[in-house]
Amino acid sequence: MTWTRFSQQPRAQELLYHSLRNERLAHAYLLAGPKGSGKKQMALHLAKSLFCSEREADACGACVTCRRIEGGNHPDVLFITPDGASIKIDQIRSLQKEMAMRAVESSRKVYIIEHVDKMTTQAANSLLKFLEEPPAGVLALLLTEHSHAILPTILSRCQIVQFSPLSAELIAEKLRAEGVLAGMAQVASHITTNVEEAMTLSQSESFAQLRNLVIQLVQECKQRNSSALLTIHDMLQKSDKSKEELPLFLDLLILWLRDILYLQVGRHAHLINSDQQDVLQGQALVWTKAELLRGIDLVMETKNRIERNANAQLALERLVLQFQEG
Repeated sequence: MTWTRFSQQPRAQELLYHSLRNERLAHAYLLAGPKGSGKKQMALHLAKSLFCSEREADACGACVTCRRIEGGNHPDVLFITPDGASIKIDQIRSLQKEMAMRAVESSRKVYIIEHVDKMTTQAANSLLKFLEEPPAGVLALLLTEHSHAILPTILSRCQIVQFSPLSAELIAEKLRAEGVLAGMAQVASHITTNVEEAMTLSQSESFAQLRNLVIQLVQECKQRNSSALLTIHDMLQKSDKSKEELPLFLDLLILWLRDILYLQVGRHAHLINSDQQDVLQGQALVWTKAELLRGIDLVMETKNRIERNANAQLALERLVLQFQEG
């Protein structure tokens, strides 16, 4: 486990590693980027690299020190997460008290605050004062998915390290390495940029069922005496989770219609549902390019309507009827 494991975030990796190796670390870093982009893992690795007994400017991940940091049991590495919905001022006061004490096992102390954007106003102001006059040897690692929600005065006291969303190709590769079927890994990787969420989706029976439902619906919309409306009705009545799954269903529908369009224009290498190419080929014969482009727009419009609390069944029935109008 070395810095090379973070090759998916080369800019963040290079900045932190070279600052550490050259003993030029700032006193505070804001690690900002989408969920699942590796912010916490890199923050942990930096903390381990400061204390690791086996490697210099890096972490072995296996020594007692590295394992204690990983488990949250090192006296000189403090973690703060929201207490309920927010990080409260008492948590920041406790942090300040701990960081003011002499380091137990070295000359350094590190604190890692997750979801720093969720601080109360009082907590944010208290942290600001702490960042303005940090104790010697203390390193702050602040993590956020929403840097725009953080006080500008806090941002100005930190060196910002930007994390990019993981690419779909990288996520799919990670899923396949964990034994996920290639087809499901490919689809899940285009639904979310979070590896953990993609793993959960790809291993979920309901995810596979939703994709099958998409295939069925697209087929039925082009058949005479179509039962597409009945399919929608059955889906919504199937379980209590059906309405929660509608955004995912509509995302899968967009990906499927786009794949049919890709086949028609000869962009086979861009297929996402590549494990269903035979089915896509059959449906590509009965949908025109104009219908597919209009269909994608209609699905996006339907998704927006449902997000604005439109009646889900009526919105989906309207979508099906618009599909069938051509």
